[in-house]
Amino acid sequence: MPDAPDIEETFVRLMVNHQAALHAFVLALLPGNPEADDVVQEVNTSLWKKRGEFAVGTNFKAWMFSVAKFKVMALWRDQKRRMVWAVPEETLNLLIDDAAEVCFEAEDPRQAALRQCIQELPPHDRGLILRRYFEGYSLDQVAREVGRKAENLKGSMHRIRLALRACVRRKTGFRRALS
Repeated sequence: MPDAPDIEETFVRLMVNHQAALHAFVLALLPGNPEADDVVQEVNTSLWKKRGEFAVGTNFKAWMFSVAKFKVMALWRDQKRRMVWAVPEETLNLLIDDAAEVCFEAEDPRQAALRQCIQELPPHDRGLILRRYFEGYSLDQVAREVGRKAENLKGSMHRIRLALRACVRRKTGFRRALS
């Protein structure tokens, strides 16, 4: 009988698989806002910190959108304090519902391929990618954690990203995948 998949591994697969939908959802709510990428990163960090609360087999995308909704609403509240005009909260809630409906079914084949490619990485490389891009560690923080110089680690991360790009291209046929 095959081993049951590792819960963290399953969680990472779900996060990677739904990144395109998350990004689309946040961009739909924050079009042209330079803080949109920061919100996506905050959502990923929150999801990772709360991973123990997620029950495998439930709707990950709905849970992710719920976390994203609260992060976007917090940003709107902060921006509202700095602005003279404001959008009524009812309007914002309608916007969130519409964006969620549109983005909920969004699926990018490159994301599925990337998820598979990350899982195919050697464990050490996969750990570096997860720390850097999913846990939000800086390059210096990752370097300290693994006992390497940041400059050396930068070269390794570049090599891993190139391998992931090539893997995604092989799996999807996209010439400019992850560019």
